[in-house]
Amino acid sequence: MQELQGRLRYPLSAQLTMCCVNEAAGQDMDRYIMPMALRIKGTLDSAALQGALDDVVVRHESLRTVITSPAQDGGDGHQSVLPPAPVPFTQHRLETGPDKSREDLAEELLADLYTQTMSRNHSPLLRAALYRFDDRDAVLTLVTHHIAGDAWSAGVLRRDLAAFYQARTAGTAPALPPVRQYGEYATWQQRTLNEAKARATRAYWAGHLAGAAVFAPPADRLPADRPSADRPFAAPGEAPYGTLTFDLTPGEMAAVRARAKAERASTWHVLVAAGALLANGLTGTSDPALMTVRAPRDHPTFLDTIGNFVDALPLRVDLDGCATLRDVLLSARTTCLQAYRHPMPNNELERRMPAFMRPNEQPGNVPLFFNYLRPLPGPDEIPFAEGAERVTFREEIPFDRGGRCIWGMWELSSGGLMGQLEYPPDRLEAGTVERWTGDFRDLVLRIAQTPDQPWRDN
Repeated sequence: MQELQGRLRYPLSAQLTMCCVNEAAGQDMDRYIMPMALRIKGTLDSAALQGALDDVVVRHESLRTVITSPAQDGGDGHQSVLPPAPVPFTQHRLETGPDKSREDLAEELLADLYTQTMSRNHSPLLRAALYRFDDRDAVLTLVTHHIAGDAWSAGVLRRDLAAFYQARTAGTAPALPPVRQYGEYATWQQRTLNEAKARATRAYWAGHLAGAAVFAPPADRLPADRPSADRPFAAPGEAPYGTLTFDLTPGEMAAVRARAKAERASTWHVLVAAGALLANGLTGTSDPALMTVRAPRDHPTFLDTIGNFVDALPLRVDLDGCATLRDVLLSARTTCLQAYRHPMPNNELERRMPAFMRPNEQPGNVPLFFNYLRPLPGPDEIPFAEGAERVTFREEIPFDRGGRCIWGMWELSSGGLMGQLEYPPDRLEAGTVERWTGDFRDLVLRIAQTPDQPWRDN
């Protein structure tokens, strides 16, 4: 880290380097945002809220950081941390009508956030607006730029904002742990990528992914899909994304956890095993490489850091040596453990193995990403004012994913599991994704309940 003209300067992380690559390829980084809306109940002090927002920006350097791309500085690029500045904050009144409830209006506010943009070159990379229904019911909307955060960071932001608000209203110090900065993470990551251990990691991935292809279901081979599968994906904003949710009950998840424990595995290993079997059923390949999304905070001191830690991790599960569903689970467990023992940024994998991602570029395929979400804190644990919860969509998500399907799953406080598949309706029928999620759900339960059944009989 260097200090330059009153600014702190850090190297780019691998994640930010990938953002620069995507921007150079034509991706509109101004649309690369993270919207959030909180429904807040109780008396709300707007002055304390403004102060708490500013406190968050002081605490987290990533929210006041601009990046210089490699093309701009003729080198490897860098981050520059700017001095703290007030968070843009507006206040509004909301009036309900006979045809719209408060819940409808809150969802519309969240939908509108997805149409907004934010320049990555302006600080702070956070803005807020407060919409009051009355003096005890309001919606707070927050927008951060994705270069400054990820899903885990959103939980940290909610927690820290609530802590600073409570401290300001009570006149006390915020009850928050010390925090390391994202620039420190980038410096640590750069150092580890240059160590001798990194060479062994690269060798592992070169061998593990040799001859593999990322799992991208062939949309043109499924009878319920759009017949014109060779046409390009919808442009951003042209068509809303469809969503389909599924769940596993607390009782069903108890069986999943019991099976995982019996095999010295985890719930995630069961889900990966089911995903590999689903991929086999859709494509026929016996060693599918699932592309999963993870936030590799590989050093525990960065758990309270706001920043972009998002990376893609391929998990190639070998089914050829498996006879039973238990064998598939054990193969998935081995795959996951080996992958996590060899952390390698996605941009390194793409640079060294470009052929691996080519199925994503084929017009008849739909890239699918598995995402196991562990937000911090949970959506029902936001100690703000007299209670707050996240606003969520009930039907469609009005933004474009660039033709990708995002398969998100998260465990609930009830002990159950919720899943949601976001898909491009101009490429896939709702019936298709319903079959996918239904088959996946059945596979999870069969692994849990009948592990000795031959997997090829699915």
